[in-house]
Amino acid sequence: GASRAAVPPVGTPEEAATDEGHADLAAWLVASRGWTPLQHLEALTVDRARALLRGGADSSAGEPSALERARVLCSWGESDPTAAAAGSTVAIHSLVSRPSMNGKVGVVVSASASTGRFGVRVAGEAKALALRPANLQPAAEAVEVGRLVLKAAEWSPQSHELFPTAARKRAV
Repeated sequence: GASRAAVPPVGTPEEAATDEGHADLAAWLVASRGWTPLQHLEALTVDRARALLRGGADSSAGEPSALERARVLCSWGESDPTAAAAGSTVAIHSLVSRPSMNGKVGVVVSASASTGRFGVRVAGEAKALALRPANLQPAAEAVEVGRLVLKAAEWSPQSHELFPTAARKRAV
């Protein structure tokens, strides 16, 4: 995987992002420092998340935990469209001012309580876009990964296959 170690002459990824004028990205790098692989819900495929869970990944580890992030992600569109958190992968839709951005996927890197907008980094854009929650929805695969993490929160016959081998053997 990627490393956050300093690489001369660039420095740490956080320093490089700041030096290049990407304060929002630097803030996200700081916020996600120390996260476990499972906490990066939006970067995982369903198969990778399943493998992590079966390998013993703890969905309650870290702050915020993968379980907490999954709850936010899965409830976002249903009950609170402003619940997107930094690191959330989003699909952009219904933009009138920049229709070419509709359908693109980005990552929430900041939120502004004063404007009610999210800073969303999209590949190929020099700066994060300031978008209203109404123009964002969680990326479909990220929601599926979130549902998988929620399913694995408690043992049941339906979640049995998501637990490590030793735990599955004890459950039968």
